Amino acid sequence: MLISMTGYGRAEEKIGDLKVVIELRAVNSRFLEFVMRLPRGYEKVEDGARTHLQSLLTRGRVTLTMNMGTDQSAIGKPRMNEDLLRHYQKIANNSAQILDRDSESLSIAELLRFPDVITYDTDEKNQEKFNDAVLILIEKASEQLQAMRLREGQLLEEAILEQLSNIVKITTKIHAEDSGRLELIAEKMRKKIAGSSIEGESQIDEKRLEQEIVLWSDKLDIAEELTRLDAHIQHFRELMVDNGDAGKRLNFLLQEMNREANTIGSKANSTPIGHAVVELKNEIERIREQVQNIQ
Repeated sequence: MLISMTGYGRAEEKIGDLKVVIELRAVNSRFLEFVMRLPRGYEKVEDGARTHLQSLLTRGRVTLTMNMGTDQSAIGKPRMNEDLLRHYQKIANNSAQILDRDSESLSIAELLRFPDVITYDTDEKNQEKFNDAVLILIEKASEQLQAMRLREGQLLEEAILEQLSNIVKITTKIHAEDSGRLELIAEKMRKKIAGSSIEGESQIDEKRLEQEIVLWSDKLDIAEELTRLDAHIQHFRELMVDNGDAGKRLNFLLQEMNREANTIGSKANSTPIGHAVVELKNEIERIREQVQNIQ
């Protein structure tokens, strides 16, 4: 089963007197990354959330947003830092002197908005209970996130299987065009050499001619590339069924499939096979675009 790297999850609950909203957004990324947007003082919640999400995800950029409004008094009592308040006012006065402006006091509202002027004293046990409740809310949001990633993964899987079927049809066409191709090329070479021989010269060295034909056949033979391509397709199907985080390996297989297609196109020396290779590479590229979304 394939899992998409993109998804969204949301959970909302009233914890005590405070309404808490958790949002999780996941997008594509080569690695597993986290962006934690939590209020200050919730480092323990952040650590717990990171540990939980790491148990679910292997790739993607995940943004966790925790919003609980501005009513901090619901979990703690406000306390003013008087020294810090005076310090901010002093900075404002000094700034006015440096800029050669009249000293002007900041309003109380402006001063109180500065960081850490107002802090909240919370009971340790109450805070711990609150943090545990928030972590449970994060788990609920992650369930929604994972459900969406699974749904999108299923849609990706259906699209990729259809494109993979197209690739099988194209390779079947190439196999058919390749049947008897080398024998036909060898016969053309014999006729060309025989027709170019000058009357009265010694007969063609059949042994040397056969050696040349064998050398050319080796250069134009695509059987090995077709065999490897078939094996890659089979392995691709197995990874899709058995592995939920196969994105990187699927991408590597597509690179190998594209490499075999390029080799087939350069060795075949056949217009029909060349056209089929163009179709083949187009389907491989379409799958590659889908695989970029897979975990």
